Amino acid sequence: METTDPINQPAPFASLAPATAPDSFTPLDLRVIKLWRLTSLIGLGIPLGGSLIVGLIVALTALESVVWILLGWSLLAALCGWLIYWYPPRACQAWGYRIDAKVLETRSGIWFRVIKLLPLSRLQHVDLRRGPLERVHGLASLILHTAGTHEATLVIPGLDADEAARLRDRLVAAGGDDAV
Repeated sequence: METTDPINQPAPFASLAPATAPDSFTPLDLRVIKLWRLTSLIGLGIPLGGSLIVGLIVALTALESVVWILLGWSLLAALCGWLIYWYPPRACQAWGYRIDAKVLETRSGIWFRVIKLLPLSRLQHVDLRRGPLERVHGLASLILHTAGTHEATLVIPGLDADEAARLRDRLVAAGGDDAV
C-alpha cells in the first residue's frame, strides 16, 4: 500500500506563499532602516544646512539676533535628528506584505494605516528598482503596475535584492492573463 507524503506534495500556489504564517505579513529587510535614515539625513540635511547659512547671514546684519537664530536652528536640527532616529524603525515595522493565490496585500503607515489590495489578475507588469543607495545596502524596490490611472502603481520598498527578484518572477508568473 502506497501512501502519499503531504509534505513533499506541491501545494497549489505554493510558490506564491510567503515563508510566514498565512495571516501574517512578510516584513521588509531591516537594512532599510539604515537606508531610510541615510536618505532622511540627506533630505533634511540640505535644507537644514541652507537655513543655517541664511540664518548666519541674517545674524551678521543684526548681531543682537545671533543667539536667537542659533537657538532656533539648534532646536530645528535637534527635531530633525530625532525624526531621523525615531521614524525609520517604526515605518519599517509598520510595513509588510502578503500574497495568497489571488491577491497581494500591503500595509504601511505609522499614523495613518494604509492597506492596499492588488488582485494578481490585474497585474500588468513588475519593475525592479535599485538606486545607488539601495545597491550599496543590497536592497531593491518592486514597482507593480496595474491598469488604470489613479493609484495604478504599488511600490514595495526595502526588499533584499535577491528576494525582490524572486518575488518579481513569482508575481509575473502568477499575473493576469487578461491582456488588453
